[in-house]
Amino acid sequence: MRQTSRALFLAALVAFATSAVSRAQTPLPCGFWIAGELGNGSVSLSSDVASRSKGGLAMGLEGGYAFNRVFSLGLRLNGSTLENSNLQDPSKGESVSQFSAMVRVCPWPGTGIFLRGGAGSLRYTNNRPEEFGGSGTGLFLGAGYEFPLWKRLHLAPVVDLAWGKLDDVDNAPVTIRNQTSMLFG
Repeated sequence: MRQTSRALFLAALVAFATSAVSRAQTPLPCGFWIAGELGNGSVSLSSDVASRSKGGLAMGLEGGYAFNRVFSLGLRLNGSTLENSNLQDPSKGESVSQFSAMVRVCPWPGTGIFLRGGAGSLRYTNNRPEEFGGSGTGLFLGAGYEFPLWKRLHLAPVVDLAWGKLDDVDNAPVTIRNQTSMLFG
């Protein structure tokens, strides 16, 4: 049943994409813009103590200013949950988030294709007892394709790759070094 629903969703997405591509691409206007992100992310965490990977919900919010139809600058806040938080159980919850300055470029205006990238601060949160979170710096690169729905509303599937280096943890019971995070979503 689950595979059938995924196949139907994929078929609907392809049909929607084909119909959107057949319409004329309208170039993005200049000025302020905002965007929301919702999808699935896969996070890999590694250090000199342990390594693990897990997928989860990925969300984000970004906005900026388009100087022309090719180039825009903005800010982006995004992240992925590895384990949902629970108000009844404070030992649950694990996530990775990143706040970045970003550049967005449309190398072929009017085609809908865009590239983006940026750098900023990275934060890893872990609520489990005797485990540690951290913060550091991160980078991301991504590419996407915009489908115009209405005059100022577009749908854009995007693939991003983010990498970050977390600061070392020095605590009486544990020392963790060489922490890195990689998010693919």
